[in-house]
Amino acid sequence: MNIIDKLKVGGIIAGVVLAATVIITMLYGLGKNDDQNYQIKQSVQGVVTIIDEPGWYPKLFATVWTYPRAIQKYFSKSKDEGGIKDMSIRGTFNDGGTAYFSTQIRFQTPITDVLRRKAHRDFSGNEENMVQSVRAHLVNCIKNSAPLMSASEHQSARKAEFTQIVHDQLSNGLYSMRKVEKTLMDRTDEKGQPITVYATEIVRDKEGQPTIASPSPLAEYGLRVLQFSITGTEYDRETQAQFLAKKEAYLNAERSKAEREQEVQMRLMVEEKGLREKAEMEASANVEKAKATIEGEKKVAVAEQAALEAEQRKKQADTEAAQLVSVAKLKLEASKLDAQAVVALAEAEEKRIQLAGAFTEREKGILEISAKRDAMVTAELSKIPVPYNYFGGGSDSEGGMMGNLINMVLMKQSGVLDPIKALKEEAVMPSPSPHK
Repeated sequence: MNIIDKLKVGGIIAGVVLAATVIITMLYGLGKNDDQNYQIKQSVQGVVTIIDEPGWYPKLFATVWTYPRAIQKYFSKSKDEGGIKDMSIRGTFNDGGTAYFSTQIRFQTPITDVLRRKAHRDFSGNEENMVQSVRAHLVNCIKNSAPLMSASEHQSARKAEFTQIVHDQLSNGLYSMRKVEKTLMDRTDEKGQPITVYATEIVRDKEGQPTIASPSPLAEYGLRVLQFSITGTEYDRETQAQFLAKKEAYLNAERSKAEREQEVQMRLMVEEKGLREKAEMEASANVEKAKATIEGEKKVAVAEQAALEAEQRKKQADTEAAQLVSVAKLKLEASKLDAQAVVALAEAEEKRIQLAGAFTEREKGILEISAKRDAMVTAELSKIPVPYNYFGGGSDSEGGMMGNLINMVLMKQSGVLDPIKALKEEAVMPSPSPHK
């Protein structure tokens, strides 16, 4: 081998050594931490250092353990939630029913150097040991909480309460419990009587806060629960059969209730129909009554108007009769005056003749003509229609009917009712002697 070949071999060896040195330095001489993690570094001399900052740092062949700042795990039966086997947790309720709970938990790892070193030592530097410790505490919390209620209560109304109780015990520790007798109102025996079982209840202090039986082991290492959820609950077959029986009973009760409601609705419908028909009849009767009332009022108004018109006609007739009586009286007075004038003329003529002692044939003819004329005038005056009997209206204060009869007698006696007859009687009466 010549010198050149030796140099080439030496260069190759040097390059390999350099490369190996670089690789070794990168692997064991330098370390890197990510922001979502913290690391515990133990040097070759045994010095433990907490690496809490992200980036590169000199490792110098030290041993390094990496822990996430927060860990999220599923303890579930479902493979879709990341489990390769069934990790669900079993709980037993106070009625004997059981269920398997699939859960999800996210917790924060220690944040102080002291607690980080303690957790590192106690969990042997194994993150999985930390997770299993959390699961073990979760199992205790579920088993401690399930006897607080029956499977039926959990299934129907108390799931959220159950989740909250488990979450509180994860953080604070297991609650103190005591045994009590509880009557299950939704479960009955063969005689139909409610079943009484032994249950548990939380022991509380004077302020009503739960008392802690044992502190949470998570708090001892600074593990803080950030989120807890029950993602699924699978009840055993007997419990499911119980639910089915309860569901059937509930459906039957609801069916009966629906039938009762239907009967009630039908009864109410019949009652309402009767009330509606009654209201319609009352309304129709009220309409007829209103019509009758209106017709009656209309007839009364018409009668009153007719009476008013009759009263007006009576007053008008009374006025016209009074006018006729006045006219008749005036005509009667005129006839009496004319008759008196005739008689006076006759007497005057007779006196003149007596005084004259005799009258000529011409005067006799004139006298006869005057007498005939006066007789004709009297006859024509007698033809004037004058009411003989007329009774006008009047109040009792004016004499009434009795007063009218008395007036009629006086008028007959005075000749007013028959003026022509009175004139004739006056004409045949002997004339008074001149000396009287």
